[in-house]
Amino acid sequence: MKLVRKTVLAASTAMAMSSAVMLGAAPAHAEVWECVSYIENNVGSGICYAGFGSYQVRVSCASAHWPYTREIHGPVVYKAQNQSIGPESAVNGAANGCHITDAWVHAL
Repeated sequence: MKLVRKTVLAASTAMAMSSAVMLGAAPAHAEVWECVSYIENNVGSGICYAGFGSYQVRVSCASAHWPYTREIHGPVVYKAQNQSIGPESAVNGAANGCHITDAWVHAL
């Protein structure tokens, strides 16, 4: 009986230690690079050419009706590892009632 209890205790300890190691490990992180952003016809767009992972275009948009500039985030898109060009993330300034003055890609 004592041998069974020692075996179960040893197995429980080993499982707890391996769980602690897995919980303390850093999560995997994908990253995109070689990204470009551009503004054309009051639409801010962003595309990534290398790496893989999620990203979105972000734009500064100046409103004609209010004296401020706001930041608008485009849709999150995902570039797969085997894709040569990732999908485009875009924000339309006219649909948001403002004029896009700057655009950049933000990797998530």
